[in-house]
Amino acid sequence: MAFEDTDRRRSLLLGVLTLIALPSIYLYTQSDRSTYTDSDDIAAEVGSAIDGEPPITDNATNRPPITVSDADPIFLAGPVGDVNPGVNKIAIPSRPATAPLVLSASYRSTVAGLRSCLVNGLVGGLTVSIKNLDNGRSISCVTRVAPTLQVADVVLHTDTFSILADPTEAPITIELTR
Repeated sequence: MAFEDTDRRRSLLLGVLTLIALPSIYLYTQSDRSTYTDSDDIAAEVGSAIDGEPPITDNATNRPPITVSDADPIFLAGPVGDVNPGVNKIAIPSRPATAPLVLSASYRSTVAGLRSCLVNGLVGGLTVSIKNLDNGRSISCVTRVAPTLQVADVVLHTDTFSILADPTEAPITIELTR
């Protein structure tokens, strides 16, 4: 694949900018380093402050003088953690009265009511909780008698199903509890 005219112009422009930018950045950072003192100068300042001479100030950079204190260090006391914290109690949720059922769920826009669901094998009027096992989202709905030709175990209204999962993921694996 060959460069076109616009690609050649862009490459040339980037090359020229690089040739100008790199040396200018290098020179700019070198001029900043000249304001700092060498480590030998700092050691001389500390040494003179320890020997009892007045501290040396660097008026060129307006830094404060280096001073050394003869006072003993102070250790601050704080709260002490419990040496033997004991055993923590673990909260375990109680089991439901009936074991949850793992079923498949789908959707249909003709299901009457947003909070109603068609469940194979259950009578109508029961309030059940449906949890998507893939993402943990859950809803509750009231069961209605399912038609005999229903393929999925649970059928929800399209809007209700979209709370549990993306409709493109149908059918999904759910956990149904009473």
